[in-house]
Amino acid sequence: MKRNINQVIGVFAHINIKVAALAVQFFASVAFSLMGSFLPLFISSEIIPSHSLIEATYWTGIVSLVGSSLYAISAPFWGYICERVGTKKIMIIVLAGNAVVYAGMAFSTSVLQVVLFRGLQGTFGGLSTVMFVLIATLASAAELKKALSYQIAAMTAGSLIGPGLGGLLAYLIGYRLTFVASSLIFLCLAPIAFGLRVPKPKDSEIDAPKFKASDLKALMSDAIALVLIYACISFIIPTIPWFLESMGIPAEQLLTFTTLVTVLNGLAFTIATPLLTRVVTDRTLPIFSVAASGAILTTAFVTNPYHFLAIRVAIGSIQAGLPPSLLGGKSGRRGTAMGILNSARFLGQAIGPFIATSILGNGEPPKAMYMFTTMTIMSLIASLFIYLTHTKKGSTHKTTSQA
Repeated sequence: MKRNINQVIGVFAHINIKVAALAVQFFASVAFSLMGSFLPLFISSEIIPSHSLIEATYWTGIVSLVGSSLYAISAPFWGYICERVGTKKIMIIVLAGNAVVYAGMAFSTSVLQVVLFRGLQGTFGGLSTVMFVLIATLASAAELKKALSYQIAAMTAGSLIGPGLGGLLAYLIGYRLTFVASSLIFLCLAPIAFGLRVPKPKDSEIDAPKFKASDLKALMSDAIALVLIYACISFIIPTIPWFLESMGIPAEQLLTFTTLVTVLNGLAFTIATPLLTRVVTDRTLPIFSVAASGAILTTAFVTNPYHFLAIRVAIGSIQAGLPPSLLGGKSGRRGTAMGILNSARFLGQAIGPFIATSILGNGEPPKAMYMFTTMTIMSLIASLFIYLTHTKKGSTHKTTSQA
C-alpha cells in the first residue's frame, strides 16, 4: 500500500511546477465555488425554510462577510509563514482544512453553523495566498504580473465552472452531497501538493531585509484600490437570485439563470485577464476602473434578464485587467507583501456582498438604486487611488523589494 502511494506521489513529482500550480488553483476554485449558485437557495430551503429568499440572501452576505474578513486577517500571516516554513507544507495544511470545512457545512443544521464553518475556512488564509507566494518565488520580477494573470485566470476559470457544476450536482444529488463533493476535491488535491518539488528561492530579492513599516506604506495605495475593486467585483453575487426574481424569472428557473449569469461573467473575466494584463499600462488602469463604474451604474436600470446577462459579461471583461497589475506591481516577490495584497482582495470580497445586501434590505424601491450607486462610487474612488499612484506625474511605482 505504501509503495503504491509513493508511486502515485512520484508521478506528480515530475509535473512542471507552474502547470501543477495552475491545476491546483483551478480545481480548488471549482471546489470552493460549487456552492456559488445555490447558497441562498440552500439556506432558504434547508436551513431556515421559514424565511424568504431575500432574508436568506441577507444571511448569505453575512456568511461572505465572516469568511472573507477572516481570510483578510489571516492572509498576511500565511504569506509570512510560507516564507519561513515553505509553501508546500502550508499548501497541504490549507487543502486539508478546506476539506474539513466543507464536510462540516454538509452536515450543518443552522445558519450559525454555516457561518461558523465559513469563518473556520477563513482562518486558513485562502489557498490563493499560498499559490501567489509560490508563483512569486518562481517568476522573475519582470514576469510576475503575467504569471499572476494566468494564476488569477485559473482561479476564475474554476470559479465559473464551479457554480455550473454545483448547480447540476445540487439538482442531481442535493445541496448537502454537493458540499461533500467539494470536500473530496480538496482531499484529492493533497497528493499533487505532496508530490511537488518546490525549489528553494535563489533570487537575491527573496533574501531582502525583513518586511518593514516602509514596505507596508508602499503597498497601501494598491491595497486600498484592491479592496474597492474586489468589493465592486463581488457585491452583486448573493443578490443575483433576487435580482432575477424581480425581473420575472419563475422560481423553478432561478437556479438555471443564476448559474448562467455567474458562469458567463466568470468566463469573460477569465479570458480577458491574461489578455488585458499584457496590454494594460499604468496610464490606462484608471480608465478601466472608470469604465467599470459606468457599467455598474447601468445595471441599476436593467429590467430584462438577458440585458442583465450582457451587462455582467461586459463588467467581467472590463474589470479583468485590474487585479494582476495591482497584485504584482508593488509586491515584489515577498510572501508577506503578497499576503497583505491578497488580504486586501479578501477584504473587498467580504465588504462588497455585505454592503450590497445591507443596503438592498427587503428589496423595496429605491434600495436597489442605492446599492448600485454606492458600488459605483466605490469604483470611482478606486480609480482615483490608481490614478494618484500609477499615473500622476512624479508618482513612484517601485516594488517592495526595491524600496
